[in-house]
Amino acid sequence: MQGALPYQFLAARSILARAPGTARGLRGPRRSASVARVYAAGERADDAVLLAPPEPLTLEAVARIAAGAPVTIGDGVRNRLEASHAQLVALARSGRTVYGLNTGCGPLCDRRVSPEASSRFQRNLVRSHATGLGPRHPTDVVRATMAVRAFSLAQGRSAVRPLIVDTLATMLNAGVHPIVPEVGSVGASGDLVELAHVASALMGEGDVEWRGTRQGAAQALAAAGIPPVGFEGREALALMNGTACETAQAALVVLGGEELVAAAEAAAALVLEALGANPEALDARVHAVRPHPGQTASAARLRALLAGSRRLRDASARDGRAVQDAYTVRCVPQVLGAVRDALAHARQVVTTELNSVTDNPTFFPEESAVVHAGNFHGQPIALAMDHVKVALAEVALFSERRLARLLDPAANGGLPPFLIRDDAGVRSGLMGLQYCASSTVAENAVLAHPASLGSVPTNANNQDVVGMGTVAVRQARRLLDNGRRVVAIELLAAAEAIDLVGRETLAAGTRAAYDAIRRLVPPLLEDRPLGRDVERLADALGVFAS
Repeated sequence: MQGALPYQFLAARSILARAPGTARGLRGPRRSASVARVYAAGERADDAVLLAPPEPLTLEAVARIAAGAPVTIGDGVRNRLEASHAQLVALARSGRTVYGLNTGCGPLCDRRVSPEASSRFQRNLVRSHATGLGPRHPTDVVRATMAVRAFSLAQGRSAVRPLIVDTLATMLNAGVHPIVPEVGSVGASGDLVELAHVASALMGEGDVEWRGTRQGAAQALAAAGIPPVGFEGREALALMNGTACETAQAALVVLGGEELVAAAEAAAALVLEALGANPEALDARVHAVRPHPGQTASAARLRALLAGSRRLRDASARDGRAVQDAYTVRCVPQVLGAVRDALAHARQVVTTELNSVTDNPTFFPEESAVVHAGNFHGQPIALAMDHVKVALAEVALFSERRLARLLDPAANGGLPPFLIRDDAGVRSGLMGLQYCASSTVAENAVLAHPASLGSVPTNANNQDVVGMGTVAVRQARRLLDNGRRVVAIELLAAAEAIDLVGRETLAAGTRAAYDAIRRLVPPLLEDRPLGRDVERLADALGVFAS
């Protein structure tokens, strides 16, 4: 940070792009697949993102920060923060009871905290809640979480000093990333456990990742030239009490889901070509009389992908074949269109949450008011992610069923079993990959169960109904990864089928998709382990989403 301009941060190149050991692809330990859509749209991760409420924060901006883009803070933020903090100082001097300022937290809110004990109270609140378990969140999730929390605090409704937002932004730009375990939050009083680990790093405690290595926060902050923060007022609670972690993950999941469904449409189009499907199912008139937005968009995209195909056969040219195809072939716009609509709803919910204040209490300095309420409750994200989970599971299920049809000689229109080019019996073709797809779909059915129904009263029955949004979004991330692999398997199988029927009659759109597959995965001329091929395709699904 520079002298008199504490809110102007240098737009350095992407932190993740330069960190030693950072994955270069769209997936990996430091960058999840969910950011891929940003790159597909032609945006650069190293362009600084402006955090300047009330200018809206978008999902795409969150993904850019997650991928390593630096941030800058808008000019009006400082005045807003100073006004709400001045209100807090006045309230403290007046002796008025304000939750988290001069009271304990949760069911201990009836216990008074003296001014002399305030600093110790702040530290203990963070330390007692920084108890997360299990594997750590990927770095992109941590960066997105920090950005979402900074944006919420920057709205000036939490009475924190400018220093808090300042330090979050400086850590993002320096690449100092708190180690945040995945397990521990119930998504009710916000994401208390995850955000406590973020707050802990600001204090100079706990561990962080910096320059590709895990080290103590105090050591990394000192090396990066960032002073640790001593929390004042209610700043520890303000950092912890919100839905930033689940909302950040939800933003990345929605973007990844949008990419997944577009890639699934490309895979389906290739299968339709391989099977010589009836194109009447895509007729614009059919979809105009059932005008769900997602269905309309999916049908239009399939028509574009298949325009000019010489393999499709309508009812007048079926040569003795059934006039209609099976549902997995005939109803692609209806099924994937419904997934598109589910993701559109989730995008709306997540966008609202990204731009919301999710703290308690909420400060209104313009009215000299402080209001104790419940904006920290994560139910909106929990329900949206449960809906997305079912939608993502449906994408994989639908893809696996088309795969099964493509590999079954009783259903694939004369193609060899398991798409074996020769020596069936000696060779097994794609038999093993089908097991992987079937297993993944079965796992998805379990993961798709609504987490929001799993409310467990906690916190001495103070948090008697909790959202479990953090559980829902963690499951959604797993479902997204699973879906990417299943669609990648379908893409691989579709390319094998096209090799058997011939590429010459493909539409321009499906030929481009086929060529993209073959640039990543060679034909299966002899049986070989295909796991790495599938992962390579799964990493590159953005290629098939444009």
